[in-house]
Amino acid sequence: MTVHTTRTTFAAATSLLVLGLAACTAPGTPEPAPSSETNSAANDPFHIEQPKNLAAVSEPCQLLTSAQAQQLGAGSPEPDSSEWGQGACKWRNQQFSTKVAPDTAQGQGLRWAAKIDGDDQGNPNVRVNGYPAVHGGISGIRCSTTVGVSDTQALMVHFTTGSEGRGNPEYTDPCAMSDKIAGMVLENIPPA
Repeated sequence: MTVHTTRTTFAAATSLLVLGLAACTAPGTPEPAPSSETNSAANDPFHIEQPKNLAAVSEPCQLLTSAQAQQLGAGSPEPDSSEWGQGACKWRNQQFSTKVAPDTAQGQGLRWAAKIDGDDQGNPNVRVNGYPAVHGGISGIRCSTTVGVSDTQALMVHFTTGSEGRGNPEYTDPCAMSDKIAGMVLENIPPA
């Protein structure tokens, strides 16, 4: 019986000691819970960390500099219009043609293009220089890249391999070319 009482007394004393130490310990510094706004932005496939102001560029042919056009081997810029009636610009030669079409008029950013050309949930399926984008109109010689530059603005770049460009290994992936050109254009759009 003495052994049982000793064990019970020892267990009770140990419990009191642990509780006493816990009461004397400084509480840990609580970490703030991440805000739901931060979590939702990080999980939003349309989120744009550094929005651009595409409307600040009034002349679409200025979206690709002459040095960039020369680097690509593009022809001279020609004013054009987009499918939604806004100004655009195209460059073409026998190697390839490309068209840059800003969308500051429809007010939907990338969402309208993602519904058509995005993944199964209508989300962007590619990124260009960190910006959400989608590919559309894809064939062996053609691809369009639409990039969201803000919540309400988007940029579409069409690329088509020309008759003399079909042997050029750089043009075998037209989406890589439209992405490359879109990346160049992004460099020329000022921040919002």
